[in-house]
Amino acid sequence: MMKKNKLLILLAGIILAAGLCLVIAKTVRNNGNPRSDMFAVKDTASITKIFIADMNGESALLTRKEGVWYVQDSIKAQPYKVVDLLSTISNVEMQQTVAKTGQSNINKMMSVNAIKVEIYQTKPLFTLFKKPFFMKERLVKTYYMGPATMDNMANFAILDGYDEPCIVHIPGFRGFLTPTYSFRPVDWYNCDLFSTKITRIQTLTVQDYEKPEESFTVEKAGARFFNLYDSQHQQIMHYDTIKLLDMLAEYRDRNYELLMNNISQHEKDSILQHCQFKTIILKDVNGEETRLDMYRKYTPEDFYLDAIFGDEASVDVPYNRDKFYAILNGDKEHLLQCQYFHFSRQNQPLSAFVLEK
Repeated sequence: MMKKNKLLILLAGIILAAGLCLVIAKTVRNNGNPRSDMFAVKDTASITKIFIADMNGESALLTRKEGVWYVQDSIKAQPYKVVDLLSTISNVEMQQTVAKTGQSNINKMMSVNAIKVEIYQTKPLFTLFKKPFFMKERLVKTYYMGPATMDNMANFAILDGYDEPCIVHIPGFRGFLTPTYSFRPVDWYNCDLFSTKITRIQTLTVQDYEKPEESFTVEKAGARFFNLYDSQHQQIMHYDTIKLLDMLAEYRDRNYELLMNNISQHEKDSILQHCQFKTIILKDVNGEETRLDMYRKYTPEDFYLDAIFGDEASVDVPYNRDKFYAILNGDKEHLLQCQYFHFSRQNQPLSAFVLEK
């Protein structure tokens, strides 16, 4: 029994030593023999997190959760931008190292004008006999992406753990790589408000606060058939089917124009308190709900809304006819700007669909 225990301990020690040797072999870099793919992370499917920051402290954190990418852990990221970034991460190559005579200048330039990139993957600590051990999220690559080269066809870059600055590019791509690595969170935000096909809509409720009698609800009754109800939830039997279906079809692709980060908290509070004119609530067949609260945008923009809409004020204040504000799913931290033109069909009143008997 003692011999068996000693044999198991010895075997465990050999496995641990072999694993440590593999880890050391992977982390030690041979400065004399740089590889063209040393900046790349080929297995992008296992990437769980990407951190991008500039030298002034602004940063964007992209995180994958159940196959969906988020910015700053809470806001959905634009899928096509993430795809472009992952493609760049996978295909970036070291073209050449910077000549010794120019390394000092490049290092100085990079110290004030570079973008830090950290890439995380779910990886084992080591693999032995094709079996992974100690799987967890790990930082697998850190590099600094610098400005473009003189011909704008590549970038200067420094790989963490490798002493010499390099020139990196993507073979076959004409241009430089810096725009792909945006450190501004807003650049990654998904502008989608609604992205539900008409066949996936279960219910749609439109609440009109300025004309409550124009509020209505639409409920799915078949593959492409819906019931229409008024503000008192009384079913309307005679309505323009084509016009209603056209309106519902628009919910497959609606987005906002701009994230309003430059509005003061006082003005935002005034907008939310005084200017709401409509709420749209869409529920899909899986029960997932999307709520859009819509608010008038008044001009000029530098007045205080609470002064205009106070108890003693009764003037009819004209609002902006092109733009309006919105809050998505109750997120009052992010005020969005939208275009009326883009929501022209969604803003139709109940009376636009009702047919005379």
